Amino acid sequence: MKTDFNKAITFACRVLAFRLHTRRELALRLAQKGFPPEVSGRVLDMLEEYGYINDRLFACRWVEQRLGKRGFRGLKRELLEKGVGGDIIDEVLDGLDCDAEYNAALKLAKKKLAEGGEAYPYQRLAGVLRRRGFSGEVIGKVCRAVSESKPDVF
Repeated sequence: MKTDFNKAITFACRVLAFRLHTRRELALRLAQKGFPPEVSGRVLDMLEEYGYINDRLFACRWVEQRLGKRGFRGLKRELLEKGVGGDIIDEVLDGLDCDAEYNAALKLAKKKLAEGGEAYPYQRLAGVLRRRGFSGEVIGKVCRAVSESKPDVF
């Protein structure tokens, strides 16, 4: 008969087989499954010791995958919700190229303009970018760049 610890390890490994998780995410999953906190703590410590849980690596991968869809503020909000510490988030985002957010926003803006046809108002484009977590400075630069390339759009 399996002990709670073995059941928890098996469950955690199955969860981690699909994608990386933060320590907090995995702790919540173990709690939802009904494992006692002391068992979950031991499992999480062991998985972290062996490198299966790594919030810094999770943050790096998350930013790589989501940068084209979100701005730095949006990524920071998502990572905080996932339980990544603010110092790790700042370190990961500071390591990015200054133009990475601008390029992601410009790419998204061009996609929205292609979907929206010729008439796509400035306020609507700015709203889309703002909801995705791009900074006001980046939004302004993108809208200016797009309006200069297509002056009849705005």
